[in-house]
Amino acid sequence: MKKVMALLLSALMCIASVFVLSGCGETGDYDRIQQKGKLVVGVTIYEPMDYQDANGKWIGFDADLANMMAEEWGVEAEFIIIKWNNKVVELNSGNIDVIWNGMTADAELGQQIDFSVSYAENKQVAVIKKSNAETINSVDAVKNAKIAVERGSAGDTVATETLQAPNLNRVDAQVNALLEVESGASDVALIDYTMAYSVVGKGEYADLMLVDPDTVSFNREVFAVGLRKGSDLTDRINALFKKYYDDGTLATLAEKYQGVALNEEALGAL
Repeated sequence: MKKVMALLLSALMCIASVFVLSGCGETGDYDRIQQKGKLVVGVTIYEPMDYQDANGKWIGFDADLANMMAEEWGVEAEFIIIKWNNKVVELNSGNIDVIWNGMTADAELGQQIDFSVSYAENKQVAVIKKSNAETINSVDAVKNAKIAVERGSAGDTVATETLQAPNLNRVDAQVNALLEVESGASDVALIDYTMAYSVVGKGEYADLMLVDPDTVSFNREVFAVGLRKGSDLTDRINALFKKYYDDGTLATLAEKYQGVALNEEALGAL
């Protein structure tokens, strides 16, 4: 009987060790992506980085890259719209695998998540109605206007910390900040130059304009992909950025999606 019990205990220990080893064998995010067959990308609607065409397909500089990299890994990219202010929570909870949406890589955010190499540059600019061109044409005029910003964005930081603007209207996406100006609910939208270059003065935003960026612009920024701390995706993504920089893929995308300025210094150093 004792021999039987010993054998049973030995068998149970072996089974337990198999589960432990299989758990330890998971090397991280890349394996989880392989297991589920998809790379889940957290985005907002942000032309020219991530937006949808007439058929609902996600396109844009970042979306195209995410699709390319997912294909390299033998999986599909799935795009999920997130509230930008909740991006770190969405990432660290596992709801998304990466944040890939023209995200400004700054030191404060870097305490919470990791970044890929910076692949593009940006700055914050002021968008107004053309009818306000004569009155909102300076930093002081922007500061004292009613400003719409995406909550938790670089524009929010500029309005709050740089300008210490007294009258803020926080919304959930940069496109909503533009709509606030379009509707007259706000006087100014502080948004990424990359987006403003692509949409302002065109289509539904035909009556909007940029305040002269040589006079009113803020904070040189760099864009990067956001990843969980210690993610094994970081090196894989950087390797593909190097490949796409060296073979001209990034330059082709930047030409296709006007307004995206590659971070040549960072990419060239890979």
